[in-house]
Amino acid sequence: MREAITAEAARLDGLDDDLATIRATGEVFNALDDAILAIGEPRLRALVRLRAQGWSYNRLVDATGLSKTRVAQLVREARARDIR
Repeated sequence: MREAITAEAARLDGLDDDLATIRATGEVFNALDDAILAIGEPRLRALVRLRAQGWSYNRLVDATGLSKTRVAQLVREARARDIR
């Protein structure tokens, strides 16, 4: 993945038209934002399943290494996005 992103950065840097570079870079950022959301969904679903099994925030913190604040944020995000 890192190589693909580096290659895309080089492609963007090689564009001859500055406006095209700006537009293309924006398109890449939009695609990355969408991809990051998709990559995060399995983690949100896993947290929802564990919470449904009765796991406490503290148990999740101990098992995952995430902070309690981050666990709470992710649980709220899962609820807001209606992830089950």
